[in-house]
Amino acid sequence: MSHNEIVCMTTSIKILRTYGVFPSQSRELHPGMVFYIRFLVLAVVTSLTLVGSTLHLIKTIQNNEYNYTEMDLVYIVSFVTAYALIGSFVMKVKASGEMFVFLSNFEEFGKPINFDKNNKLFNRYSKYHYVYLESLILIILFSSNIFKSKTCRLENELYNLKEVCGLFTYTWMPFNIDYTPVREIYLTIQLLGNHHIYMLAGLVAWQVFETIQHIIIRIRHVKHLFVEALQEGDVKVRRKKFNFAVRYHNAVLSAFFSLEDKLNAAFGIFMVTHMVLTAAVIGTGIYCLFRRRSLSSFLVCMGWFWGLFMDCFSGQRLQDESLELAVALYDSPWYEMDKEFIKDIMFVLSRCQIPMKLRAYAFGVIDRAMFLAVMKGTYSYITLLRSQ
Repeated sequence: MSHNEIVCMTTSIKILRTYGVFPSQSRELHPGMVFYIRFLVLAVVTSLTLVGSTLHLIKTIQNNEYNYTEMDLVYIVSFVTAYALIGSFVMKVKASGEMFVFLSNFEEFGKPINFDKNNKLFNRYSKYHYVYLESLILIILFSSNIFKSKTCRLENELYNLKEVCGLFTYTWMPFNIDYTPVREIYLTIQLLGNHHIYMLAGLVAWQVFETIQHIIIRIRHVKHLFVEALQEGDVKVRRKKFNFAVRYHNAVLSAFFSLEDKLNAAFGIFMVTHMVLTAAVIGTGIYCLFRRRSLSSFLVCMGWFWGLFMDCFSGQRLQDESLELAVALYDSPWYEMDKEFIKDIMFVLSRCQIPMKLRAYAFGVIDRAMFLAVMKGTYSYITLLRSQ
């Protein structure tokens, strides 16, 4: 294995490469300008639904019609959030690559216990998650307005409207698209773009979750090495093993330039976006379910709910696992060691009281409390929309 070869999360990374948001194997640490330009082009091409829904919302408000504005809001907010999440990941993709290389490097500290077993397990889970996303997004696409042309035309006649029927969303464009084959071409681009963007948002949320599981594997390896060192009977061997465990601990959980820094450098902006915008997506989706009985918009908000839950759950688990290290040390027979050794253990125990955290930069910590805060924000959005 080469020094920079990524061997963890290979399935997830392969899928991200297929969707154009992770560099090729030869450029993982140096994506290059072509990679970012290609992403920008892809973002523009897939933005048809966002543009159409935004123009439709503006047009209906200008005409004082307010026709299906809640549907416009759901797709506008969900697409803006998706682009923000994906863009934040792409912007920090070099930091992600560096972290994945670190997690795949076993030269200095050795391969963690059960790494191959866990890596294989999460590669399989990645495939399951991909199937889940495909199924969810296909249902979202085909439970939208595509097969409601008859109802749409009846509403046009009844209320004297000029909606374009048979598209994914209610759409307005400054030029006529309501004729064959333009309408069908527009719909095809809509569906492909929606599928691509929603898939990427879900895949990147999973990438955060899976990355944290691999960090937890490292934390458990550190814990095992500390316990193994303290159970060693030979004083010199014990000191050697303990010093090695301390170096490993510093690499993973040190307060400066640690794996935690790499994690938050890669996903900090992503988490800020999650924290700020996900409540709006879920809130507008649930409101639309109340108002229009729209299965498509409800499934959109459920997808975002699951993504938020995964990341908050993994963030909480990261804290719990890093604190477990202190428990394992405290439960070992450290009190039977010599005074100098006990001083070192006390220092390590003190450091272990500071948990490793997944942060939304300075705006908060991604954990159970953040999940509840976003859910409260969701309720506030629903209440605000229903009061109008």
